[in-house]
Amino acid sequence: MSLASFSIIRHQRTVATAAPRLLHHFQISARNQNPKHEAPSKNLLKAKRTLKDFSSLALILSREETPPLSESQAVGVVASSQANFMRVIVQSQPSGTFQDASSRGGAELLCVVRALLKKIKRRVMVGDKVLVGSVDWVDRRAMIENVFQRNSEMLDPPVANVDHLLVLFSLDQPKLEPFTLTRFLVEAESTGIPLTLALNKTELVDKEVCCVAIMTL
Repeated sequence: MSLASFSIIRHQRTVATAAPRLLHHFQISARNQNPKHEAPSKNLLKAKRTLKDFSSLALILSREETPPLSESQAVGVVASSQANFMRVIVQSQPSGTFQDASSRGGAELLCVVRALLKKIKRRVMVGDKVLVGSVDWVDRRAMIENVFQRNSEMLDPPVANVDHLLVLFSLDQPKLEPFTLTRFLVEAESTGIPLTLALNKTELVDKEVCCVAIMTL
C-alpha cells in the first residue's frame, strides 16, 4: 500500500469515530438551551388570582356614602353571625325590588362573605354596615361584597359600630365572676365607648353582699 492510500483511509476512520461524539455534544447543548418548563407554584397562582379579584374590589365605603345599587344589590346591617353565615337586615335597596312596598324595609337576608374579603383579612363583624350583592329576593339569600367604615369596634365580643355598652351580670345563679367582669370593663374602657353596668338577681343575696359588690365596683 502506498503512502497516499494510507493517509486517505486514516482520515476516513477519524471522521467516522468523531461523528457520534459530535452528535452527543449537540444533543447536550440543545437540552441546556431548551430546559423543561417548570410548573408555576400553587401559591403564585393563588396570588395572581387574588390580585386579579382585588382590582374589582372597591375601597372601604364611607358611612355617609350612598353607592348606586343594581336590582341585585342592597345595603344593610349585620344582625347576627353563626358559622359561615350572617344575617343582614336590609336598610336600603333599589326601588321596585318588592311588589309590596311594606316589605321593603327590614327584609332579612341570609348571607355569606365574599371569599376575597377573607383573603385580604377584611373582617365582617356584627353591627357592620355592608353592601350585599347577588341577592335572591325570593329565597332571601345574598353575598356580602364590601364593608362600610366603622365608628367603633370591639374585639371581645367582636362587634362594630356600638354607641353604648350595657354589661349585665348576676350576683347569684350564676355568681359574679370578677375576672370576667374586669375583662369586659377593660375592653370597654380601651374603646372609649360609654358603658352602663347592671347587676341583677339582687333578691337572691343578702343586702350586705349586694352592698359589698357595688362598693367593690
